[in-house]
Amino acid sequence: MPGDCAPNPVASPYDHLTVYYFSGTGNALTASRWIRENAAKKGMTTDLLSIDRFQKVSVPAAGGKKLIGFCYPTHGFNLPWIMLKFIARFPARERCDVFLLNTRAGSKICKWFAPGVSGIAQILPALILRVKGFRIRSLFPLDMPSNWVSVHPGFKPATVVAIAARCRVMTDGFCEKVLAGRMHFRPNVFFMMPIDIALAPIAFLYFIYGRFFFAKLFFASSDCDGCGLCADKCPTASIHMVDRRPFWKFTCESCMRCMNLCPRRAIQVSHLLAALIAVAGSLLPLALLYKAIDPHLPSALRGPVNFIVNWGIAMSLYFLASGAAFWLMRTRCINRLFTYTSLTKYWRRYLASGIRARDFGKGRSRR
Repeated sequence: MPGDCAPNPVASPYDHLTVYYFSGTGNALTASRWIRENAAKKGMTTDLLSIDRFQKVSVPAAGGKKLIGFCYPTHGFNLPWIMLKFIARFPARERCDVFLLNTRAGSKICKWFAPGVSGIAQILPALILRVKGFRIRSLFPLDMPSNWVSVHPGFKPATVVAIAARCRVMTDGFCEKVLAGRMHFRPNVFFMMPIDIALAPIAFLYFIYGRFFFAKLFFASSDCDGCGLCADKCPTASIHMVDRRPFWKFTCESCMRCMNLCPRRAIQVSHLLAALIAVAGSLLPLALLYKAIDPHLPSALRGPVNFIVNWGIAMSLYFLASGAAFWLMRTRCINRLFTYTSLTKYWRRYLASGIRARDFGKGRSRR
């Protein structure tokens, strides 16, 4: 069985491993635990540190035989905003070894395991860390079961088990090399790089538009009992309880932790609201203000001003539409309308195997 093999006789050049992870539904956390198990077999001390809310996240001192890893999901062909900020603020370490592991939307079609796409989820943080003086030992995309249940239903349990078992074998092979001090890059990192780079504009649009749009589609159905678990476990403190009902702020990462942890399956994504916003956006003269001031602007500024005006109007539209929907959903009939027109009402949810609500939160795990 994966993970039950004998300890590797090759000693590690490292005496300590620190893995910083961000995980919505447990895929990145599971991968981090697999890495910790492999490190323990080599006698390495390991810290698994969640970066949730950036509270009490320690940074290892410079010097010594240390290996640092960052594990996170892929959001919109990019890494989550919270992890990007964390890496950007991470102190420089000359010649310190580091690896990046991003989980991405793996799937299984009959007997074929279909890979996900990283986009710039590895390229961008690798460049940042390289500028800070780190040595990149591995870029490791891991095709864990896709968890984007606001777009598609969760996979059947047998499919999840098969995909996860394959990922465990791949992670063990990754650890065999990287923990021994060797560089390791999966071949598809290079084969997919042209596609990943081509997706950079979409990743940029997700950063400035998509993540705010998806954040405003979450709502609580009338099944919500106001327990507050979603707000307590939100990794970015983006859920605010208003009259015992959750309200999602723009800082939401759409990690779907709240949706998949909810004991009453009360949290949904409103596809009706998404459609209404799309229609309103297409009918709204987004460039109205821009057209009024366009003749008075230098030609070099017209493009940037147009972009800023449209971005501001789009954010206002998201905010106003979601705010109105939140208050209207206090009416039972309207809440039912949004609930029963939401596909997530009927879809399977997803949590990585063995992951429970207690696994999320602040603190460290050391072995």
